[in-house]
Amino acid sequence: MKTLKVDACKRIRLPDARPRQVFAYENRGDGTILLTEVKPKAQEPFPPGSLAKYMTKERDELETAIVRGCVQGPV
Repeated sequence: MKTLKVDACKRIRLPDARPRQVFAYENRGDGTILLTEVKPKAQEPFPPGSLAKYMTKERDELETAIVRGCVQGPV
């Protein structure tokens, strides 16, 4: 068992914790404290429908025209 000491700023250093790791704190009332790691929920990089406003026929045609001017054929 490891013992930890709280400093003047109420901080505790957990030797096995990684940077930016988040814990839930629960005081059980009988003198014990429970720390549980909180895992972040995986979020979709782009929620459904969020890119629809950027995908238009006019924009696709414009980007195709720009690419045609930049891309060269085989040498």
